[in-house]
Amino acid sequence: MVDMLGFISDQLDQLGIPYEFGEWTGEISYPYFVGSFNETEHRLEDGYTGGVFTLDGWSRGSKLPLAEINDKLKKVFEDLRAVQEGTAFFITYWNGLMIPTGEEDLFRITITLNTNEWKGA
Repeated sequence: MVDMLGFISDQLDQLGIPYEFGEWTGEISYPYFVGSFNETEHRLEDGYTGGVFTLDGWSRGSKLPLAEINDKLKKVFEDLRAVQEGTAFFITYWNGLMIPTGEEDLFRITITLNTNEWKGA
């Protein structure tokens, strides 16, 4: 799981997306994104771990920055395959969903990625 999270973090950094895992600890500047991970399957025999990575983003004043970042992620994670230090990754974009916040100028999006990781590739 740690390798997968590091790999996704590297991809987000390369895209210039302000991101932290678990909770935002820096000074708030919009837009910003916070990730979480749910492991859905783990097999010892082939080193496989499957899961769902969720990226929650917030912006103020406009939904457009969130939609633009969603489009970038859709393109990058459409069918991303990589091998890094003996671990293979296959990550696919699942969906992006704008979620009402109840505040007039605060906007939120949840972006979901399906993750697959094999150790010892």
